[in-house]
Amino acid sequence: MGKDGEPVLTNLGYSLAADIGLLTAKLILHQWILIMKVYEPLITNGYEWVNCCDDADYEVFLAWDGSQQGQRWNAVKVRRVRADERQEFKPSDFPWLGSHALVMRRRAVDALRNILVAHGEVLPLATEDVELYVFNARAIDALDEERSTIIRFPETNRIMRLKKVTFVEAAISDAEIFRLPHRASPTYVSQRFVDRVKDAGLVGLQFKNVWSSTEE
Repeated sequence: MGKDGEPVLTNLGYSLAADIGLLTAKLILHQWILIMKVYEPLITNGYEWVNCCDDADYEVFLAWDGSQQGQRWNAVKVRRVRADERQEFKPSDFPWLGSHALVMRRRAVDALRNILVAHGEVLPLATEDVELYVFNARAIDALDEERSTIIRFPETNRIMRLKKVTFVEAAISDAEIFRLPHRASPTYVSQRFVDRVKDAGLVGLQFKNVWSSTEE
């Protein structure tokens, strides 16, 4: 005991404390690594939208299935919606078209470039003012249909909407941003993508946690 009755750590005590601390840190890190979360991007209220100038062009994005556009791409003309009858919208790094086709300003593309080019392609849009791009995410067939809640088109049995989505973890273990192969699939992103958006100070998106690897 010390002079004031406090316990004194011996070298052995310090060693045990250090080992316990290291073990605790390893357990926390191990748990963090094992928990995988997937998010769906959504618009943050009060930020700008984009609309296609030609209504027929919405089908271009709805029909995407993850196939690369490459040299076939003809830039779709869009216009920003900066106000409606109730309010003005704030400029966004992700002017909203939909979660199936993420639109980005140059600042967002530059901040996320290494993730984007590894998981799909960044395609230019035709605009009259700011420089805008749309991301065509690579498709991964990662849907666990037995554990998901799926609404299907009655005549074709194709997927109309996912009320609850469950992923095959092994299929998306290295994916930072992806989509499913079905028509109008949302774009899904990882925790790392969410963190990069926040760290870069990019605005206009919020992220809904739609799946975690801890779910049964």
